[in-house]
Amino acid sequence: MSENAKVFINPKSGSIRITGSIDRVDSDGNVIGTLENPKFCGCGQSKEKPLCDGSHKGLLKEK
Repeated sequence: MSENAKVFINPKSGSIRITGSIDRVDSDGNVIGTLENPKFCGCGQSKEKPLCDGSHKGLLKEK
């Protein structure tokens, strides 16, 4: 039995980190890839959207 993935949301940056494996699927439900421990952008500044590239770190320092 596999362990469920866990989701963590950073309240400061809004980034969403998932621990574990997740499948990417197309609109028909076909698996098109698998991501391990992905982190998604919550601030809108990432150049790798929807994935986080750490751009929020500069924003947090400015505040």
